[in-house]
Amino acid sequence: MWLVFVDDTKQKGLRSGMGSLISLGAVAFPEAKITAYAERSAEIYREHNAPTDAELKWSPRKGSWFKSEPGSACLTDMRRELLAAAKDCDCRAVVVTFDLGRTSIQDARAEQYVLKYLFERIVMMLGDDRGVVICDKPGGDHKAEDNWIAGTLDLTNFGTNYVKAGAVILPILTAPSHHHPHLQLADLVAGSLTAAVAGVRFGVELVPHVKPLLHTSNTGAIAGTGLKLFPDEIVNVYHWVLGTDRYMRGHSGYSLPCASKPYEKDDGMSVVSKLRSRMAGKHYGAGHPASDQEP
Repeated sequence: MWLVFVDDTKQKGLRSGMGSLISLGAVAFPEAKITAYAERSAEIYREHNAPTDAELKWSPRKGSWFKSEPGSACLTDMRRELLAAAKDCDCRAVVVTFDLGRTSIQDARAEQYVLKYLFERIVMMLGDDRGVVICDKPGGDHKAEDNWIAGTLDLTNFGTNYVKAGAVILPILTAPSHHHPHLQLADLVAGSLTAAVAGVRFGVELVPHVKPLLHTSNTGAIAGTGLKLFPDEIVNVYHWVLGTDRYMRGHSGYSLPCASKPYEKDDGMSVVSKLRSRMAGKHYGAGHPASDQEP
């Protein structure tokens, strides 16, 4: 049995021609390693003298301890250590990212598509195993939350055109992230990888620490499996973020960067974009000099 924790993020793309990005990320732990990760997370907090109630988010909220000088000083190290702890606990991860600037699918419909794509990848990641999915509580009141959960029932009851029902054995559950280090990890994975796709420098620098968690296909590919980008027009971003030179879709594939797609010649980060990337890094709690170093 696996427990799968899911969180979302919305960020502004900084690469040329890129619009706003919406993403869902999932981290999955085997049942036997749930407690081990929670205990290691608590140890990392103690080692850095971080308050136990300080929620480690990719974008720390205003007033968070991680926005203070001591919190900002240790944030990058804590992120890396938590990701390493997750790897040691056999965690697997998948992230789905939509570039809203390049698709007519918008608003609630886009969110439904992102959830569907993520659900498919969760089921593929589970393989022959079974799992329970826990999402961070959506915004709004109880009625809004009930409506959101109701909207997920078709996935768990009937599956999709690509995956059958049954792997996820319960309707999708929700929980507040501040009580669950596993949900905070889902936020970290989703937020940092989406930031890397967006072109935010501090997200890019964390990719080597996130990448070992990402689920791979039976050929060892992350592109399209552990990280799914939509639409395929931005397929070259796989190359710039993951370092891959090949993209497979079904039984066919092609080399990256692809000549007919955006970001063929470069990563789309102009001088202005790179300056915006540095400023965006401060928003994500990476503005302290100690976290401004190369990994």
